[in-house]
Amino acid sequence: MKITDLKTTVVPLGFRNAILTRIETEGGLSGVSEVVLKRASGTVAAHLADLRPVLLGEDARRIEHLAETLYRDSFWVGGPLHATALSAIDVALWDLKGKALGVPVCELFGGPTRDTVAVYVHCAAGPTPETFAGRARECVARGARALKATLPLFYGAEPPDWQTDNPAGYSGSPGAIPRALKETEYLPTSTFDRIAAFFQAAREAVGPEIEIGVDCHGRLNVANARRLCDALAPFNLMFIEEPVPPENPELLAEVTRTSRVPIAAGERWATVHGVLPFLKAGAVHLLQPDVANCGGLTQARKIAALAEAYGVGIAPHNPNGPLATAASVHLAASIPNFTMLETIGSAEDEALAATIVETPLLARDGSIICPSTPGLGVNVLDSAWQERPYREFRGWR
Repeated sequence: MKITDLKTTVVPLGFRNAILTRIETEGGLSGVSEVVLKRASGTVAAHLADLRPVLLGEDARRIEHLAETLYRDSFWVGGPLHATALSAIDVALWDLKGKALGVPVCELFGGPTRDTVAVYVHCAAGPTPETFAGRARECVARGARALKATLPLFYGAEPPDWQTDNPAGYSGSPGAIPRALKETEYLPTSTFDRIAAFFQAAREAVGPEIEIGVDCHGRLNVANARRLCDALAPFNLMFIEEPVPPENPELLAEVTRTSRVPIAAGERWATVHGVLPFLKAGAVHLLQPDVANCGGLTQARKIAALAEAYGVGIAPHNPNGPLATAASVHLAASIPNFTMLETIGSAEDEALAATIVETPLLARDGSIICPSTPGLGVNVLDSAWQERPYREFRGWR
């Protein structure tokens, strides 16, 4: 099953660009994937163009061999820019192999360990505790059993100018605290009581059975991260995500050792080699690899196996589109140490997904049913490959 072509297109999808990839073979069968690397989609597409000649003529069935070759022969190994392009190729190859054999991707990994995959949804906190409480109620009314906000005050006051025409929204919009504030700069001590008020309001609004998490995007130093963990401990959160910047295992481990709330991180770590130092340091309670950025399903499964040996659960990062979500569902279905999968979860984002694939995998009552059709289990619409206006997405930490 020789590879004859690799094609990509960049598709605007709400607040991000999705890079669709199709690997074609001489028999006419093809596999597809989607990756997202906000603020660097053009770079990823260019890297895929660089890798295309390496793939032509190769046997598409030799996924592990190709994953190792593309990783090592690049010479400049590591990092999400490289790994995102490898993810696009890897997931498309697994989709192709599943289609060739007539089985879902998770069957290629030994079969499912579960029939449904629990998910959580994004819930923008907004400018006030009352806003967060109202939005949390809305998420639960739509069927969510778990939700996550980005760190109140730091994010969520109002959308930036370039997002005002985006109906899907994103909780990473600016907050009352200046976005340029570095984690080493002064932060008023009252900040943590003010943040706690948001989660007290949300918890009172949805009750004890709904899970709530918070994503900090690495905005704090160790001392302030500890203060945050102490302030939020009474509200029984499912996790605090990326409380400190993602580069230093020792600093994150300092927070994790003293936190009464589980600490999650990992979306910005690529390949099993990038994850290992954090597991060795005991830096996380929950690991969050992204199938679209860590090196694909091949690397994600290796990361999950390594985490299992350290007694760490997997909660995949996935604020992505329908193909990446499908790949994440197959990962979640096939590993023993899965915890919960991230999704955007809004009605607007579900509508966007329907412009890419025929039948998106949608959450109902807090979970997604694992697909039973061959490959990833979703078919890309022909119209998704047609040229669309490229959108520039700016951002900050």
